[in-house]
Amino acid sequence: MRPHAPSSLFLALACALLGLLGAGAALAAWPDGYPGRVANMDALRWDMGYPGVGDDPGRTKVMYDKACGLKSSSACSWESWQGATGGDLAKAEDFFGKKCPSDPQSCVVMGWTKSRDATGALVDSPTAKSGYAYFQKACSKAYAPACTSMGEMHLAGIGATKSYSQALKLVNEGCKAEDYYGCYLEGTLYEGGLGVTADINKAAALYAKACKNNVPMACVQHAVMMEKGVVKGGSAQKSAETYGQYCKAKVAAGCYNLGRLYSQGRGVERRPDVAIGLYKQACDAGELLGCFGMAITYESGDSSEGDASDAAGIYEKTCNTGHGEACIRLGKLYMKGRGVAKDDKIGVGFIQRACDAGNADGCDVLGQLFESGNGVEMNLSKATTHYTKACDSGEGRGCYHLGKLYQVGKGVGQNAAKAGELFQQACATGHGTSCGLLARAYLTGDGVKEDPAKAAELLEKGCRGGDGESCAKVGGMYQNGATGVTKDEPRAVGLYQEACALESGIGCFTLGKAYETGVGAEQSFKLAIGAYKDACKFGYEAACDAGGTIAFQANFQTILENKFESNMCQLWSFDPEKPDKTALVADVRGNAFMMMDGPRKGQTITPTSLGTSFDTGKIFKGYTKWTGPGGKKGGEISFSHYETWNSAEDPIDAFPSDEAYSNDRDGDTRMIFLREEEQVQRNAPSKTCKFGSGYPVITTEHCSEIQALIGAQLLTSCKGE
Repeated sequence: MRPHAPSSLFLALACALLGLLGAGAALAAWPDGYPGRVANMDALRWDMGYPGVGDDPGRTKVMYDKACGLKSSSACSWESWQGATGGDLAKAEDFFGKKCPSDPQSCVVMGWTKSRDATGALVDSPTAKSGYAYFQKACSKAYAPACTSMGEMHLAGIGATKSYSQALKLVNEGCKAEDYYGCYLEGTLYEGGLGVTADINKAAALYAKACKNNVPMACVQHAVMMEKGVVKGGSAQKSAETYGQYCKAKVAAGCYNLGRLYSQGRGVERRPDVAIGLYKQACDAGELLGCFGMAITYESGDSSEGDASDAAGIYEKTCNTGHGEACIRLGKLYMKGRGVAKDDKIGVGFIQRACDAGNADGCDVLGQLFESGNGVEMNLSKATTHYTKACDSGEGRGCYHLGKLYQVGKGVGQNAAKAGELFQQACATGHGTSCGLLARAYLTGDGVKEDPAKAAELLEKGCRGGDGESCAKVGGMYQNGATGVTKDEPRAVGLYQEACALESGIGCFTLGKAYETGVGAEQSFKLAIGAYKDACKFGYEAACDAGGTIAFQANFQTILENKFESNMCQLWSFDPEKPDKTALVADVRGNAFMMMDGPRKGQTITPTSLGTSFDTGKIFKGYTKWTGPGGKKGGEISFSHYETWNSAEDPIDAFPSDEAYSNDRDGDTRMIFLREEEQVQRNAPSKTCKFGSGYPVITTEHCSEIQALIGAQLLTSCKGE
């Protein structure tokens, strides 16, 4: 920490800064030398200054108590500005209003009261300019958080002229003076190429620096960088853990990004229902991206709560707040006529609006429209211009599309080297398809020295960047132990899962094979069939019939999954000639059989599984094998439960049939479980085996077929045992 300047020098510095602020020149904010004030600013921001961070009373108390313990007098009075949902800006105004300008931190809080809403978001209110003036007072005293806040207002164009260059100067000054929210905002400028040449690696470094110093949205955005492969060592699964951590901490951006992964099925199971809940949580907390995510889910048809017309309404509202991606989505709906009346002119206008506002993706989409002549007159020169603008702003897809033009000489001179440079630039931003293209060159030695290890690294980066084909390709390398990687079958399966989630047909097919064979994953015929169906849906024709040979095994697996699901299974004796003699003979809770009759009466038995087997051919047979205590004479008994399907005569949807069975342990009779009647009875009278005290039928309630047949075996006594 630099020591504070003597008072005379401080006054001189303040006067100089006032002049510099008016001229828009570089600033010279100082690091805050008072630990109590630093801790209090951290608490204040989490409480009411950070956009999209919800109330957590426990966290609030801990942070303010820490600042109070470090001799921040304001922090000790934190309860005076608490409302029903945490920090209340109106109450804060009453407390801090008289302390500014003598206390620069109070000026910052006063600036918030004039420019932010209850969620901490900047709002274009009539008082926003006065909020900027409060920040300016404190920044003129070299108080870094105030300079950062001024930069934030220039970045948003709220309460101050929208100016990326001025925003960069101010937030950079804040960052240098150890106000780490400034580092985060500077990262957003470098990531988006706003007022500066896009530099994704510098953005990631700034996010990491801010995250290390407790800026929550920086941690979330750094996890996004890791997910995209910009930061090494990341994965969708690791990022999901980070998003979950911050969502739990009431950080809306964490909820939004976790919802996005649940929507895509990346790093987590695909659950649109979970995604919509997370999006709503983020939206309610003031995170525009959360509202945007809800709209995407409505548009996709993955939610019954809304449709494309509802999505259009959210997109328009979000677009009007300056959210470029929402403008693009709305434009595409107009061009498709989904949820709104088809109108190419209006649609292109919304996309142009996004591009003009500095949204690089909007410029890339415009380039695609001009290249294809979709909604506009084809113009390759304009396509090149828009792709270049997008690429220069750090949009990987813009670099990729521009590279494709140079690759084939479309609208520009053919230049393979230039195309390669653009693909490299796109890959550096995390654009998966470009990384995949580069990887294939290293696999084949096309224009570069053949390097399988480099190819694998690029394919994994491509996978993290959303290219399913890259996931599938590198998965195959790990499964086969190809040159450049170490054989790792479980890792291969994880990559196939990523590929399938990204709608790669070959990825889903290879995932199905892994599940079918049990290579790299636990064998699951049910999951295999699901993966084959997805592969077929995504256009991989070889998968369309792949599940036919294991359909019986998959259906049998469902029976196994439910074998001990019931905790209410009961077996009753029944003799049609003596219906009044019915009695409870076994009470079953999952896999625990409490015997009330037969040779094991009074015992509670947990049978042991000896495995599962299949016989295939015209008659498919699946059976489970079991062992249990032998009853009065001790020893062990062994028996099986069988399910069959006649593949020549019956369609697979006829399985399971009405009957499952288990052979008697002596003789040639069998016990048959009739599913519809929920009864177990023998196919013929047995001379050697009987149920309990001699009743011919066992009736069941709430039992699976396996519970019923195991119970029947445990109730049975056979001569000679």
